[in-house]
Amino acid sequence: MKKIVIIITIILSLFAFFCCNNVGTRHGTSLQQTETALKEFRNDHFGMFIHYGVYSKLGGVWKGEKIPYYAEQIMNHARITIPEYEAVAREFNPTDFNADEIVLLAKNAEMKYIVFTTKHHDGFCMFDTQTTDYDIVDFTPYGKDIVKELAEACHRHGMKLGLYYSLPDWHFPHGIPRLEPDSTTNCTEYVNQVYSPLEIITPELEDYIVAQITELLTNYGEIYTMWFDMGLVTLEQSRRFRETVKSIQPQCLINGRIMNNMGDYMTLPDNGNISSYGDIYWDNPASLYNSWGYKSWIDRPELCQQIETQKQRLLTTVVNGGNFLLNIGPDGTGKVIDYEKYVLNGIGDFLRKHPDTLNRLQPCPIDCIIGVGKDGYIPTLTPQDCKQHSAIDGTGYMSVQPVSWLSWQLDSQTSGEYDVFIVYKPENDAKEYTLTCNGVSTTRVLPGVDCMLQTSYFGTLLIKEGYNYITLDQTERCNPLEPLGLELERIILRKR
Repeated sequence: MKKIVIIITIILSLFAFFCCNNVGTRHGTSLQQTETALKEFRNDHFGMFIHYGVYSKLGGVWKGEKIPYYAEQIMNHARITIPEYEAVAREFNPTDFNADEIVLLAKNAEMKYIVFTTKHHDGFCMFDTQTTDYDIVDFTPYGKDIVKELAEACHRHGMKLGLYYSLPDWHFPHGIPRLEPDSTTNCTEYVNQVYSPLEIITPELEDYIVAQITELLTNYGEIYTMWFDMGLVTLEQSRRFRETVKSIQPQCLINGRIMNNMGDYMTLPDNGNISSYGDIYWDNPASLYNSWGYKSWIDRPELCQQIETQKQRLLTTVVNGGNFLLNIGPDGTGKVIDYEKYVLNGIGDFLRKHPDTLNRLQPCPIDCIIGVGKDGYIPTLTPQDCKQHSAIDGTGYMSVQPVSWLSWQLDSQTSGEYDVFIVYKPENDAKEYTLTCNGVSTTRVLPGVDCMLQTSYFGTLLIKEGYNYITLDQTERCNPLEPLGLELERIILRKR
């Protein structure tokens, strides 16, 4: 019966795809809708991530032992067999889950959207699905659809809803063959990959995913974003997942972890270093500690320190062009713990007490603007005056290069031709670079001599009166994440 439902769901998905393509002139193209949604996305700045599932009931403890690493991946870290984990799911009864309270908590923190874990790597579905009985409605005493509860609460309170969806599935019977759990070593000694977050997606699992995506985008109203995660996904699979989403809800955004550059915006590594990604749309997923799901025994930082840390991460993320997605992990009963409430309320209090900070939460200008007087003298261009542009490769799970290329802005009251000298410390034997001013480029090979600080003549630049935009980049890259390859000290411009 389940297989029949999956087939019917896929047929409906394909039907919706062709229908949406045929009415593109009436509803606007998917590309136009996506671009409009992305602009709204960037202006939203701040969202709530919620990791909640069967793992929350365990709270990072298995058979009396505190299990390290991410609590939401305890099935792997504690080497829990599928029958053992199913037994936990049979007792999962989150009677204290209050969707309205959670949405109002997000609103009070000045968050504009919520992303909820509909299915994590453990394969347990937090929504009512016809593809399996392994869901919160059919498999637990709770017997209700939490995603539906949250969707309805979001609708009541004007909150946007996004859905997290794990591509690997440790419970799916037609996934990759499973190793037997290793019982010979202490599970706190290392991460035992009985179940891996980075697993291939079998054809059977691919169809299952398409059927579930179709349900999620059909049964819960307008979805703000589909937030995919993990797995080893082929280009064809990424394309199929994208087409499924856009065929049903063209305006629904897709994060970069769909992989193979099929996302609408990129997602940084979890709790990653924040750099400037002003050229693209991106989000920064962050947790309050070294877990996303609830962990009962975790060491929580002092409250004031935590609030200040997250305030600064929010501000830094937004001024560098991104969205800050801050996670909470309700406990096994469904309650948001007081500590996490206090942190979010503290951030909200700060933002309301400083309303000008809402005004300032905008991506910073392309670069600092350097003024040039009528005498034509240009101050030395330094790394402190420039903007460091980072590169992101969306082919795989997530990779970034913090310093890919540099740019400066000049506002000149005069025009003139300038000789260019670059003072740098090379990180390569020799490498070719391109210096561009207002679209006119000069290319030179900068030599490397024992990685010593050196000065090299680069050529000439024509500075015009008014706005000038200057970039320094590698002429060619062997891969998208190749670093700039030099430690720049300054660029000297001398008027001819």
